[in-house]
Amino acid sequence: MQQVYKHLLLFFFVLAMPCITWAKKEVKYPVSAIAPELLKNANAVVRLEESTYELLSLNHATYKEKMAITILKENAIEESYFSVMYDKLSHVSNIEGTIYDAKGIKVRRIKHEDILDFSAIKGFSLYEDNRVKYIDPRYMTVPFTIEYTYEKDYKTTFYIPGWYAFNGYNISLEKSSYTVIVPEDYEFRYRERNLKTAGTQLQKEGKTIYKWEINNMKAPVNESFSPPLDEKVPCMLAAPSDFEIDNYRSKLNTWSDFGRFIGALIEGRDKLPEETQQEILTIASQASDTYDKISRIYQYAQKKNRYISVQIGIGGFQPFDAETVDRLSYGDCKALTNYTKALLNIAGIKSFYTLVYAGTSPNKLDTDFAANRFNHAILCVPLEKDTIWLECTNPYSPCGYIGDFTDDRYALVVKEKEGELVRTPQYGPNDNLQTLVGEVTFNADGSANATANFNYNGSLYGDEVRLILKDQKDQRKAIIKSIDVPDFTLVDYKLTDHKQRKPIFEKTLTIETPHYFTQMGNRYMAKLNMFNAFDQVPRYDRNRENEVLIRRYYTEQDTLTFTLPQGIKAEGLPEPVEIDTPYGTYKASATVQGNKIKYIRFFRINKGRYPAAEFNDLRDFLEKVSVADNAKCVLMKES
Repeated sequence: MQQVYKHLLLFFFVLAMPCITWAKKEVKYPVSAIAPELLKNANAVVRLEESTYELLSLNHATYKEKMAITILKENAIEESYFSVMYDKLSHVSNIEGTIYDAKGIKVRRIKHEDILDFSAIKGFSLYEDNRVKYIDPRYMTVPFTIEYTYEKDYKTTFYIPGWYAFNGYNISLEKSSYTVIVPEDYEFRYRERNLKTAGTQLQKEGKTIYKWEINNMKAPVNESFSPPLDEKVPCMLAAPSDFEIDNYRSKLNTWSDFGRFIGALIEGRDKLPEETQQEILTIASQASDTYDKISRIYQYAQKKNRYISVQIGIGGFQPFDAETVDRLSYGDCKALTNYTKALLNIAGIKSFYTLVYAGTSPNKLDTDFAANRFNHAILCVPLEKDTIWLECTNPYSPCGYIGDFTDDRYALVVKEKEGELVRTPQYGPNDNLQTLVGEVTFNADGSANATANFNYNGSLYGDEVRLILKDQKDQRKAIIKSIDVPDFTLVDYKLTDHKQRKPIFEKTLTIETPHYFTQMGNRYMAKLNMFNAFDQVPRYDRNRENEVLIRRYYTEQDTLTFTLPQGIKAEGLPEPVEIDTPYGTYKASATVQGNKIKYIRFFRINKGRYPAAEFNDLRDFLEKVSVADNAKCVLMKES
């Protein structure tokens, strides 16, 4: 009997062997399964993205996501990190993560204690509801794959996540899908972009189910002068029709609807103490004209308040009321904009609270698809023949100055009963202007002394004026770093901020260099473009994919006068250069006037969009500019 029992055990063990072997060999996301075309130019490959959003009621929705990414190279390790934002209107739960090695064998699971939870704006915000769940898997053996799943519960339907089949440059995609489920009688609004195949739609059990899917997308490569990727990558933008947020119900079918919603949130929040009202009336009475009045009130708000992020209120949309800002002397962009609006109203000047997407690279906004595509608030002050735009978070900005943070893009102006989409001002060919006037003295020992005066206008003003906010030590470091002259000493400098309607930042430098000439027997060679030689020539590209985008006009005007030492004369000067292309213009010439050489240069880059096939033409233009900028004159000792 015992022998029979042993035989039975052996029999069942043999039967179980295939199952045990199979379990041990089970693999998931092996690197070897990635198609070769997806590995080209890829630092990582998204193996799977599956997301589902379900709208249950106007104040309740759920979102579930499963995502797996294979990290191929160490420079893509950060793509293995997990982060999801949440606030008082949303909750994140059921976070799970699993790491697989190159063969697809499970290495380990992410532990609960590996999930960090902290403020999304820590150290920057006084009050905020925004938080983030974050995981650093701390795994460095590439290649490897990490899979995450999580759920997010929304107490509002104002935020409906969109779908982007794109995770970054040099990241390929195997499969991505997005499903949206709404009640059959609900109008779900969406906008498809760059999709070869439109999403599907079906009705089932009283619900409408929308689905989008894309497979095998090669890694996009970052190319010079490319448009923002959101103009090219496949995506679906989502927005509600009716929604609820913090017990507030509204519609978002049109920009007027959006404006009415924001207008209702700021209505009645412009009350100010009597003492402040009297102070503003006194300030206004001292002004010489309307612009001066606006400027004085704007400066009052700038000096009184400081910017602090305050992410509270109705979904973060409702600002502190003006009286609270007046008492506390701080606020976020919404609160400071609303406060400045209230101050101007006391002086009888109408202004409009305005939403905009801020940043040097604005996102693409569809004018016929109303959706929350904004991250900042500014103030619009219409005048009879002009409009003044006020950046209320910057305590140093001149009145009416709009830099590359909010220039040349659509903004939502919130009027009394509606919202209106308008475009902020752009800088024309003569606005983004850098001028240089300099005096250079050549010495017989090959050294040179130079004084250069730079003026920065337009968006260049905003880029350069930050210098004045640094301490003297950091100012010197920044100035020295910006000068491309061999072995020089910064003797002195002066910075001047001309805060006028069209502001100018002025920088005057004095430098010395002991070895500016290259000596060849009795001859010397020296570059005439001492300060502004262009050297940012992109590589030649035979397989350009993206169209060419030059975002802004840019102009440089230089005049340098070189004084020659006694006994040295100019033997040869660079030939005059004139280049005129659709992408820009360049002119440079040098002439001898007694013992002086006068060098005049003009360089302009034109704003515009051009076909991908023209990229190398642009590159050729820039290369010619670089060659001309590095041309040298020849000096000779007189016998």
